Amino acid sequence: MQKDDWRDSDGENVFEMLVANGGPGFWVRRITWGGTLARIVRVGIFTKPPPYFGNPPVLMDVFDLDGGLREGLALLPVPGTYKTWRRIEAPLWAEQARLRPLDDPAIDIALAALDRRRGKEGGKAARADPPPEAARVLLLVPYARKDEAKGIGARWSPTDKSWWLPADDSSALSKAQALGFLDV
Repeated sequence: MQKDDWRDSDGENVFEMLVANGGPGFWVRRITWGGTLARIVRVGIFTKPPPYFGNPPVLMDVFDLDGGLREGLALLPVPGTYKTWRRIEAPLWAEQARLRPLDDPAIDIALAALDRRRGKEGGKAARADPPPEAARVLLLVPYARKDEAKGIGARWSPTDKSWWLPADDSSALSKAQALGFLDV
């Protein structure tokens, strides 16, 4: 194999690579990148037929060729083009590296935030699942005091029609109790 053999096209866009791979976790390089490569960690919901599948967002972790993380959960630009991206074998250092688990909740959060910025939060399929019930504490917040709740980090749950805080955020829970938002 020659040094630049990876530049040869197999005629697949990133979405088709995802299907061929059976999901995320594969590696790509962009022909215009000099010293970086990326691991695909998540792709949004396919809403249309191939080859573009509705052009959902693609998230990647970008590394330098020696394994240093350059950017985590970056948006992969123009995933539908056949001319730009090449699927590559995992780098030799990948077996020893501490790669992001593909079930990392941060990936879903980043994808949901990206969908909100792109104006695609309307569809239920595009939303990330809310944290499990056991992981959050519901608050009693009157509408007039919602800004105070936001100020301590509370989030609104449209499903429960209630404000909540992560159960493991003791500092925010203490502030919520002091503000009278907890039913203790």
